[in-house]
Amino acid sequence: MQYELTDADRALLPPTYTSEPRYLGYREADRAKPYAAFFQDRTLPIQDHAREAMIRGPVPAEHGLRLSEAVAAMTRSGYLPCETGYTVNADGLVVVSVSTDMPGVTGEMWDWWFAWHGAETAPYKLWHPDAHLYSSMGQDRTAIPGLSDRQRYVGNVSYVDEYLGAEATPLTVRFIDQERFGFAAPRAGETVIVARGGLSTMPVSFAWLIHQVRATPGGAEMRSRFFVNDVSLLPLPAHAVCSTAGQAMTNQIVQGAAGPIVKQVAKRKLREFGPDMLFHYASEMNHLASFLPKLHAEFGDR
Repeated sequence: MQYELTDADRALLPPTYTSEPRYLGYREADRAKPYAAFFQDRTLPIQDHAREAMIRGPVPAEHGLRLSEAVAAMTRSGYLPCETGYTVNADGLVVVSVSTDMPGVTGEMWDWWFAWHGAETAPYKLWHPDAHLYSSMGQDRTAIPGLSDRQRYVGNVSYVDEYLGAEATPLTVRFIDQERFGFAAPRAGETVIVARGGLSTMPVSFAWLIHQVRATPGGAEMRSRFFVNDVSLLPLPAHAVCSTAGQAMTNQIVQGAAGPIVKQVAKRKLREFGPDMLFHYASEMNHLASFLPKLHAEFGDR
């Protein structure tokens, strides 16, 4: 699938990107926020099945879902052979799968969460206090009246700095409409969050992510899939990239000369990236789900 740029992709970098300090945990200004009661000093432990997947290590390549098959496979009822684990698929992509049980949670809560939290860092820290450093959006749509939750984040770009393992990484998450990706329209209690993942320092995307929120009798389950090492250079304007080297890469001539090298540098290794991704997403999804119903009940109309 070819990613198509949006107005949010072409917008200026958020003004806080270069001015806001990065730090783990919370400071006085964070604790003055109205939702500060939900801050926790540490992220909750991952669920048992995710811990077992970490211990097991890579699964056989045959269990690596292909990106071209993702919609059909995830739309079917039941479960796939690997719901939590990591491997390399037949196309050479690192595939990370994470399943998270979420009692009391609905798909609508997740759509609200992605619409609500991304424009500033403090609520982003709610999600993963051990790893999240910074958040902003290409277009801050939080104050625009009449928009649905999905309209606030779909077609938008999230700039997030966070730790994946031991390394702090400046990332972009470019949200795509689930129907354009091939999924059906959201049903009551369910949703699918689809995005193209990349770097904010370079006009580079290297991953696709899918979070399918599927209703269960007691709430929901999130079936996350990450397809890593599908590297492409995006035709971004220089003002949408944060580094000098990255801005140079927005020039088509430079892209043509240096593109193959950049694509190789942007690739991630299975044994490093697979466990880091699995642990990170198993941590943050389980952590937020533990209080998302209460958070949504208190702030869902804001």
